[in-house]
Amino acid sequence: MSLRPTNVPLTVKDFDDERCGVCAGCGCACGYIAYIKEGRLIDLYGHPHDPNGIGSLCTKGITLIQEATQNPLRITKPLIREGDSFRVASVEEVRRWINDNLKGKIAVFLDRFADLKDYALAKGISEHVYSDSVYLPFRASTLRPQEWREQRVILSLECDPVFSEVMSTRWLVDAFERSSYILSISSRYETISAKATERLLLKPPRTVRFLEEVADKLEGKERDYEFEDKVEKLARAFSLIKESLILIGETLLRSPWRGNVIDALRRIRKKVRVNYSIVGNISPLSVKEIGDFKSEFDEFDALVLFGNPALYMSEEELRALSSKKVLSFQIFPNLTAHHSDVVLPASLFPEREFFGYKNGFGFAFYSPSTLDKPEGVVPPEDIFGITPDVSGYLSELGVEMSDLKEAEGGLDIDLPTVEEWDGDVERAKLQDEEFYIVCDSTLVDEVGHWNVWTHEIEREQLAQMSEDTARELDVRGEIEVMGVKLKVKINNNVAKGVVFVPNSFEETQPFDPGVRVGRILKNAAYRVESLRLK
Repeated sequence: MSLRPTNVPLTVKDFDDERCGVCAGCGCACGYIAYIKEGRLIDLYGHPHDPNGIGSLCTKGITLIQEATQNPLRITKPLIREGDSFRVASVEEVRRWINDNLKGKIAVFLDRFADLKDYALAKGISEHVYSDSVYLPFRASTLRPQEWREQRVILSLECDPVFSEVMSTRWLVDAFERSSYILSISSRYETISAKATERLLLKPPRTVRFLEEVADKLEGKERDYEFEDKVEKLARAFSLIKESLILIGETLLRSPWRGNVIDALRRIRKKVRVNYSIVGNISPLSVKEIGDFKSEFDEFDALVLFGNPALYMSEEELRALSSKKVLSFQIFPNLTAHHSDVVLPASLFPEREFFGYKNGFGFAFYSPSTLDKPEGVVPPEDIFGITPDVSGYLSELGVEMSDLKEAEGGLDIDLPTVEEWDGDVERAKLQDEEFYIVCDSTLVDEVGHWNVWTHEIEREQLAQMSEDTARELDVRGEIEVMGVKLKVKINNNVAKGVVFVPNSFEETQPFDPGVRVGRILKNAAYRVESLRLK
């Protein structure tokens, strides 16, 4: 990281130290300057020289750096379960517990805020490493987000970066202002839809069908095309205009049609050199995903959990979790913490040296520590006595440690593009059922609901649907899904046949708690499935 403090401070507040870092709230990796007074953060600004954030920080980044680190609800001391409650424990007690209980077959789960050091640590603990990321063995993007604004034709499929890679949305707004043709296809109208030249509200399987039709058209296949005019127009544009881009949200990869999406994108890239970006929580290093974690869960004797995988668990799976030996690293006393034997306070990314690698933009980034950790927070590597080999995993990505630490805006990783990758994909039948439920991201993530001012952005977990959908389902004030009752909001910005539910709520949140996705979906590894009312 090459950022240095500005010659003229950006704050008017009195400070005694200024430190530069990179935000890891999402994959955009925006630079910032933290102003410190007597060891406490007193002001925060986006770094004006940073090429990723260009002087800005989003609500999510500000929350994680400024609010979450000082939140009074935060766990700041090690806790050990005694009966139905917890007591404060010493680090020595925790190490003894680890020695006595982390035996047999062990699984490690990493959440989005885990960095490369955590990944290396997990590999040192167990060969069974899981994550809430989507693992892609090929490069997830041919462009940095800053280059999106140069694209003259953009096809966006179930993708709205404002809910995942927040600051990247600005480059799409720039493309719109430069009169780019943008076609947005999604199950709900959001930021990109508002700026698009044309927009379609479709159920997710029909969105996948659209992408497949583009691939078929470019290959010259004779068939009945549902979207003949638009597909013909795009195929011609992709063939003639070099500055073209396909945006794909991770939601489509967290669906039964993941193989269909990858196959269609690969076929398109073999015909034309249209750029692509798969936007979201993507891992370029091998890791098992949530579906694997759930299906293989019963095999393990003990678990080490970073974050809140209980979000994805059913009642039966939660009971099974309580029967295992569980150690977890947590920011807040969430649902996973409630089902753990040992809870250790997690350090947030500004409080440690951070090696970010999980994003859809195909680059790694580095940030030094900018804030002091609370006294009771002990790094995981110190707890386990393992020195993580970060340099070795960086080398797998084609990145050198010394170069990364000095890079402006991060370094591109070295992976094949989607058409160069020759791995197998499993396609599913595109069966268009009458109704689908989409449990997906909104601006406020799970951590955001533990902070008062971000929770206020989205106080309630509502099932949103169009008037037509509500009428056909004979739904009025509430809907029951998988035994869970949700209040209904009529929203004609949601596709007909789709019920949208935010996936960031859970039962132990301190303000207006909601229901975890593991109780709403039959397969919580997905974000999309056919609707089951009972």
